[in-house]
Amino acid sequence: MKLIIVILLSFFITGCKEKEVVIPDEVNISIKDEGIQVYSDFYAHDLIKETNTTILTENNLIDTNEIGNHKLVLEFSFENKTYKKEIFYNVIDTTPPVFINAATSRTIKVMDEYYPCNEIVFGDNYDRNPTCEIEGFYDLTTTGIYKVEYVIKDSSNNEKRKYLNINVVDEISSSGNNNKNTSTLPIETVIESKKNDNTMIGIDVSRWQENIDFQSIKNAGVEFVIMRMGINSDIDKDISMDTYFRQNIEGAKNVGLKVGIYVYSAATSVDKALEHARWTVDMLVGEKLDFPIAFDWENWSKFKKYGISIHDLDETFNAFAIELKKHGYDSMLYSSKFYLENIWQNKMNLPVWLAHYTNETNYEGDYFLWQMSNVGRVPGIKGNVDIDILYKNKTSLNLN
Repeated sequence: MKLIIVILLSFFITGCKEKEVVIPDEVNISIKDEGIQVYSDFYAHDLIKETNTTILTENNLIDTNEIGNHKLVLEFSFENKTYKKEIFYNVIDTTPPVFINAATSRTIKVMDEYYPCNEIVFGDNYDRNPTCEIEGFYDLTTTGIYKVEYVIKDSSNNEKRKYLNINVVDEISSSGNNNKNTSTLPIETVIESKKNDNTMIGIDVSRWQENIDFQSIKNAGVEFVIMRMGINSDIDKDISMDTYFRQNIEGAKNVGLKVGIYVYSAATSVDKALEHARWTVDMLVGEKLDFPIAFDWENWSKFKKYGISIHDLDETFNAFAIELKKHGYDSMLYSSKFYLENIWQNKMNLPVWLAHYTNETNYEGDYFLWQMSNVGRVPGIKGNVDIDILYKNKTSLNLN
């Protein structure tokens, strides 16, 4: 009896096993052999160089989030029959690292300890820990000027170089020039030069401006106020409310000014960005805003210390924006010209608030808000304040 059961089970198992479908010899599927850039949007059909079949998975995005060789099961039809075939593709990274902050000259006292790579900040689109080395000779025991090169390199051997002049001296003299730039920019000057039918003049504020006379700033020509709501200064700190936020948003709305908010975040992961977005929604309690909520990330000096990639940082902004959208709030990206040009990808093409302190910006990317100065002077505010220009033709916001 036991023997019969064993035989029946054996027959059942082997009989139910799916027969391997043999792909006809006439099938031709040749694959492109060039590498695919990491993080690129690449579809299955983009892998095919030549075929006499109908690819059924052609609109499927393939995984490009990790460099190296990958396998994909391609489904296709040939002569009215469906088949599956394993194909392979290679994801590569050809983008070099970026210098975020690196001096081009440095004066060092003879015999001092100094290694240039310890002082610079750099990052890579993929590699979370790119390396730095110095090429060229310098001698900290002997005075002189030494020309060397920083060489920053990622795990795919992509590199970028930058020259550094090291001036080794006996003594570092004090210039005695401690004068600070005391120039300011009156709001009247901005209105005279920048205000027209296509622009609005505004300011952005935080607790640093303390008590603001909102009626006075409106009388001076300010049309909108973007205020800091959340502050998360570092990754080991919790996000908290700007101590003047409630007072600021109430005061601005009471006199009829358009209002927006920004969140200063040090998020280095999607999870932390989601936490900050949800905190923002909870604290707003349904408050109506006239502008998208700005994501403000400025801890560039700690980029290398955080051990993140440029892609990681971009994903934090994307996560922040997607989460806010679920709750009915749009987002925008705040950043300065250098970081918009060299770091942020903004693949979702969200609105940009540009920071560039100059009378005429030469930033060529898209933006609808321009923070043109951080030394603005406006009646009703003690001390300096940031001044912003909004371009109506660059936004679909209803600001009437």
